Amino acid sequence: MPIFSHKVSDFVLEKITPKKKPEPLVIEDELGIFTMKHPEKDTFFSGEIDLLGGKVDIMLEPDGKESAAAQNALRHLHSFLPNVADWDARIRQSAADEFAEKDGTVEIWGSCDGDGEGEILSKEEFMRRIAMNFICFYSDGSLFFDYDLDDMFTDHGLGVNADISGKIESCALWG
Repeated sequence: MPIFSHKVSDFVLEKITPKKKPEPLVIEDELGIFTMKHPEKDTFFSGEIDLLGGKVDIMLEPDGKESAAAQNALRHLHSFLPNVADWDARIRQSAADEFAEKDGTVEIWGSCDGDGEGEILSKEEFMRRIAMNFICFYSDGSLFFDYDLDDMFTDHGLGVNADISGKIESCALWG
């Protein structure tokens, strides 16, 4: 009969004993509930709030690597909300300026199935068709916006980097 040391038997027991799944982390706020479903692998709390007449996904970066809170990112979200219409208008204008030709028109690529390929839009039509998808709020005050481009550039989205002070740092296709 084999004799096992305590170290070996403890190791074996550790490997065959099911590990308890970590509980999701939850932040409840007047704006909604933000959850980190898999704390061992997720890097953001996520939730959804109503903005400008539609649902927008919100992601909040935790305060630190081992933090169960995202108070800094949540504070930035709260300071952002009174100016959300201004942010949206400036991002739409920035995107239109980025993609417009000298004559003020935007040539789109069309959808993945080839519809609308080579279509020319006015800046106003382009700005009307884009929609806010999600916003990431980082603890340091950085923001990342994703806008749906309504298949105007195949399956790409619009990625916008900004900071909570109001500065739009970049606006480009992504995805």
